[in-house]
Amino acid sequence: MSKPTVSVPNKHKEILLAIGAYAQKLGTRAWLVGGAVRDFYLKKETLDIDITFEGNVEPLANLCLRNWGGTKRKFTQFGTYRVELENGLKLDLVRARKESYPHPAALPVVEPSVIKDDLFRRDFTVNAWAISLWPQDFAASFDPFGAQRDIDGGWVRILHDKSFLDDPTRLFRALRFAGRFGWKLAPETEALFKEAVAQQYPLLLTRERVSREFIKILEEKNPQPVFVLLSQYGLLDFVYPSLQWVPVMSKAHTMPQRLALLVCSLEGSGQEFLKSLRLPKELTQEIQVILDVYEMRRSPLTVLTDFQKTVLKWLFPQLPPQALEPCVIRGNDLKNQGFTGSRISAALEYCCKLQWEGKIHTAQDALARAESLPKK
Repeated sequence: MSKPTVSVPNKHKEILLAIGAYAQKLGTRAWLVGGAVRDFYLKKETLDIDITFEGNVEPLANLCLRNWGGTKRKFTQFGTYRVELENGLKLDLVRARKESYPHPAALPVVEPSVIKDDLFRRDFTVNAWAISLWPQDFAASFDPFGAQRDIDGGWVRILHDKSFLDDPTRLFRALRFAGRFGWKLAPETEALFKEAVAQQYPLLLTRERVSREFIKILEEKNPQPVFVLLSQYGLLDFVYPSLQWVPVMSKAHTMPQRLALLVCSLEGSGQEFLKSLRLPKELTQEIQVILDVYEMRRSPLTVLTDFQKTVLKWLFPQLPPQALEPCVIRGNDLKNQGFTGSRISAALEYCCKLQWEGKIHTAQDALARAESLPKK
């Protein structure tokens, strides 16, 4: 290990020192690892912190709850815990392990190990950096694979030649980090990246895994540079053919907004793309309503959410004020006026279209227009 080169923010130092001190008391090595080390080094804010222990994790998870309150969840057979503290800090407490892949794109087989093996299993050198949490050498750097060198140089570099074959999701993550930080693929990594795309490694992944990586890209603070790289390196087609960044997405600040705009941009195949992502049912349905209004170009029959209205206003900035409000007339209103059968649905559709165009404003307007429709 070398002297500290990473400055731990003061607001996190007390908690991390306490965890390290308790781990040392138990004789368990404790390390801050991965993205938090990278972000602390870059002076970037993060509330997601990974801590790796060379020993049993559960006592450390219990310490966190006793000292600072919150919730914990055990989510792997290897004793990994996710602890969310009451102050908003999210800790992943993991036992150091090494991984092997029984076949390309398989989920890894893992077994307990030491910190160097744990760092080697990671995606890129910039995330394979650890600092000690033991009080006697707090923040001392353990950087066996050149993370600091590559962060300083702005390089995304895999740790071994079979990295993309073992886990093709790393193709998407490589471009996500490159786009986020303005980095480039290291030359040998770029050559292996292009070979992986040419050999269609992403097709080895389940649709769910591709979807998760794409959603993470849409969650980036500024995903546009990532999209440029996805297009440049030919990865977008593995998410969905003809997918591309659309200028109106620069207005959006959340993943659902960006996704809704993308779905609408696909003209005719948006529904298929949306379903292919296998997202939570509620989000899928909410975006489907946006797509329906977008494609039909008529006022809705039900109340739209603020999210739906916002996206549709971006897509149709010149809409009349009442266009996104529920249609001013209902089926029962038409029925009470003597409309029957298919004439009711035809009249509703007609009035929704007129309201969208700003040509009717009241139920009386709508009834007068509906009466002009020919009777079948």
